[in-house]
Amino acid sequence: MVEHSAILQMLEALSFPEKWIRWMQAILSSGSSTVILNGVPGKQFLCKRGVRQGDPLSPLLFVLAAELLQYVINQAHQLGILALPIPQHGGSFPIVQYADDTLLVMQATLLPEGIAKFFLASTGLKVNFGKSSIVPINVSQDKMLVLSNTFGCQIGALPFTYLGLPLGTTKPRIADFSPLIDKIERRLSACSVYQFYSGHLEMVNSVITPTVTYAMSTFKLHVGLIENIDRARKQ
Repeated sequence: MVEHSAILQMLEALSFPEKWIRWMQAILSSGSSTVILNGVPGKQFLCKRGVRQGDPLSPLLFVLAAELLQYVINQAHQLGILALPIPQHGGSFPIVQYADDTLLVMQATLLPEGIAKFFLASTGLKVNFGKSSIVPINVSQDKMLVLSNTFGCQIGALPFTYLGLPLGTTKPRIADFSPLIDKIERRLSACSVYQFYSGHLEMVNSVITPTVTYAMSTFKLHVGLIENIDRARKQ
């Protein structure tokens, strides 16, 4: 969980007005929690870490704290410690962040371990290597085993699923969209027993169709894949 002090320091470093920083400090410091044991809530205590659940400002504050990771990696790149995966003139080091999900594209070195430790010490955010994976691109198996054992994470392969869609270096096959088909079928089968036709139609229009539209906004889906999706929707 992110330290409140790290959020406030990032706001100050990004030149936010002092009045705004005081407002954010008041919001963060006023949050409290309690522990329920055997159905009995304990005494409330003030939180020094984390952001409030459901607060519309919370995702934005978290992103500002996570921005430190981009800054540290850019500094390592500018100092010549870390090289770009694809040489180019100028620009920042490529990092893809969505909420607390981060995708790094870099050379196969042990440097990310040091960056992760610095990020933890600075913000309180710890990388969950147990849920992380290393995907090799033109890297020997021996080197990948060393990196995997050092970081304590698994070795993945291309294509892999990122934000619900297959990500790789080539055009995805129909089989690569199996997680999408499985997700649609699970949602439909879980509700079909308890729903009338009107409820099934509402599920298709409000949940299934937007899921498919999201995939189609990124990829030109194969005709066979579209037929499989339509078949699942009509069942």
